[in-house]
Amino acid sequence: MMTSLRRLRTQRALAVAGLVAVAAPLLSSCGFNYATDRPNVIANGGYHIEGDIHVLAARIVAPSDGTGTFVATITVDPSAADTKLTGLSGDGVTAGTFTPIEVKSGGSANLFTDGGIPVTGDFKAGDDKPVTLTFDNGSSIEVGAVVVKQCHEYSDVQTLPSKQSGKAQASTTAEPYTCEYPSAAPSAEAH
Repeated sequence: MMTSLRRLRTQRALAVAGLVAVAAPLLSSCGFNYATDRPNVIANGGYHIEGDIHVLAARIVAPSDGTGTFVATITVDPSAADTKLTGLSGDGVTAGTFTPIEVKSGGSANLFTDGGIPVTGDFKAGDDKPVTLTFDNGSSIEVGAVVVKQCHEYSDVQTLPSKQSGKAQASTTAEPYTCEYPSAAPSAEAH
């Protein structure tokens, strides 16, 4: 009697283990809207990936409060026509004059390396400013542009003086940002 009870327990344990082994993959794949089916932009910057024109990693690189350079990567789907970025505006953000930026069908324009758009306004490092990009085909895209200090990985981004209506704007009187990391005060326990 003891042997049959032990055999029954072993068979139950194996049956449960078999059900778990079969059910686990099935249950873990239930549903839709997988994370791998959604855009995953691991970057500190705004992005817009709907439609034919995509804006990736939008930022304002700022050497001080109120002045900086708008940068992003702009791409156009291969099925869409070439386009040009002709305007940039936003609440508290004013773009200086710039030459329209051409983006070929199936291509991209990297404003980080190709030069950005000078901007001035009411912003400081850490802000997320909504800006609207206007294109020559009549479309416009709104995206959040994170304001970052012109330090570390952004130190190579050129910040250009902003010009409007052919007149150079007055230079900002804001103190330049420091690129040093803050240091922790010594603790009382260190003695």
